[in-house]
Amino acid sequence: MAKSQNTAQPGWAALLDLDADMYERLRYAGRSATDLVAVGQAWDTVPEGWEALAIAPLARGLAALDCLGVPLDAGFPVIADHSRSELIVLVEAGATGPLGELQGVRALRAGTTFLLVPFGPQGAYHAAWLSRPTPCMARYVDPVALRDAVLVAEAERAGHSRAC
Repeated sequence: MAKSQNTAQPGWAALLDLDADMYERLRYAGRSATDLVAVGQAWDTVPEGWEALAIAPLARGLAALDCLGVPLDAGFPVIADHSRSELIVLVEAGATGPLGELQGVRALRAGTTFLLVPFGPQGAYHAAWLSRPTPCMARYVDPVALRDAVLVAEAERAGHSRAC
């Protein structure tokens, strides 16, 4: 995935703060807005054979996606857990290794855990869509590029000048 130049367009970081209306919709969504799914299991528009990475804090993960230049509307399955301040990025099975070694990143592997996933157009406060996958094609972020972007985002947040 190619890295992009900084542009004036709003990026992933703009999704960090919820406006009052969205907060209310997500906070009081009914039980049907989410479901607990075994990692790797097919559901909704995500095919079988996936794993997930939970990146904390949420701002760190959003900054990494901005560094990568991942388009907001490209159909990559990306979930926010606002209650835990985590970004959940779905990746292909077997691809979680490069990020599992980073502090603040949990690898959720198939057969070992469950994940609360959003259903419907938005989901809920504990599992909300930031980017909903498309039904015709599974699109996953490259975990090696994501690891590098997390490291660059961390360096930028620490005041070390490393451009994306």
